[in-house]
Amino acid sequence: MKAGRILRNPDAPRTFARPQAGRELDRQDGERLEEIRQYFKEQHARRDVVTRTRTADGDELDWVPREFTGEPPDVEPPEMYDSDRRGLPQPFESPDPDAETGPSGTVPILRKPLDRITPIGTLQDYLSKGPYAKQVTAPDDTGIRSLAAQPLHKYAEVVDPGILNYGTEGVINTWRPYVQWSNEFSLGQLWVSAGSGTGFDLQTIEVGTMVYYDHFGDWAPHLFLFYTTNNYTQSGDYIGGYIPDVKGWEQLSSTVYPGIRMAESVYGGDQYDLSIKVMLYLDKWWVRVGNEWLGGFPRSLFSAAGLYNQAGRVDWGGEIIDDRVHHADPTGTWMGSGHFPSEGWSHAAYMRNLAYQSDPAGTMQPLAGYPSQTNPNAYQISVDFSGTTSWGTNFSWGGPGGVD
Repeated sequence: MKAGRILRNPDAPRTFARPQAGRELDRQDGERLEEIRQYFKEQHARRDVVTRTRTADGDELDWVPREFTGEPPDVEPPEMYDSDRRGLPQPFESPDPDAETGPSGTVPILRKPLDRITPIGTLQDYLSKGPYAKQVTAPDDTGIRSLAAQPLHKYAEVVDPGILNYGTEGVINTWRPYVQWSNEFSLGQLWVSAGSGTGFDLQTIEVGTMVYYDHFGDWAPHLFLFYTTNNYTQSGDYIGGYIPDVKGWEQLSSTVYPGIRMAESVYGGDQYDLSIKVMLYLDKWWVRVGNEWLGGFPRSLFSAAGLYNQAGRVDWGGEIIDDRVHHADPTGTWMGSGHFPSEGWSHAAYMRNLAYQSDPAGTMQPLAGYPSQTNPNAYQISVDFSGTTSWGTNFSWGGPGGVD
């Protein structure tokens, strides 16, 4: 019986000294891996697949009938241009006319590459934000248990708490950061959230770009969507997790989908941008990527104290996992481009034109808040809240890791 195992990324960057980061683990309990694989085998079997196609990168897509209700908001994408610092749109914004697609009336769902992933841990661990589910105390105590050893989530972000909002929009510069271990990730994302973050009441919608081998079966950047209705304490259909690992998302677009590959910016060369908008409109939290409305999360997933009526916080930034459970030393996983903000345009990753929606009518206001960096020796952020350039509220972010 096969067992889960943590893989080391074989493409360690030549420009970065590989840190002394722990040992490869022995083979884990094969029953846990089989539980995860069986979950996805049953999920795949339940899909009403009209046809199956393969992308140029080798990703398999199941095309299923579109089951979407409602019309997207009539909101035009903002004009964002800077002659000195101009990023390129994602290639999927100009689809290949010769690419194999499903018939009219169907939408694509990324198929999990079960032959390539070997995650460790339980099914709940795998469905969580990663790589382990947040544990809680007994039912009569809603506090979150503090574990002696657990993976570290490290951040470099702009935090704007306490603002009533109905969504957010902005642009993320996309890279292919080196990720040292298969159960670690590196991402750049937005968070729209409501709730205190204590107990179970925090609810979030999260969208961005991510490198995460244990979920995608490769070391490439992918578009990801995630949500939680219970402060990350449990995952599953209609309660939270990555899309499409769990139900709760309604897919509208037939060209862009959760898990689609992102373009990779080049150090000192071409830069690629991912434009994202999240907006509460009628009965859904809608998500637009580029000029395409991707789909939405029904507001019925959320509580009145959470995201049902509005959000109470917006964050944009980078996050990595440092798996100190299995590896003693700080991870060598990169954030952003793997370079510090001080290196500037085309060398450090950036996020720009960040704004939040201040009323149901769609009024946008510049994001403010404050910068936060949990491990500044490894990952940093440099912000510009002046609004004096065509980039509006913006920041550069990232770093090479390898230290605490």
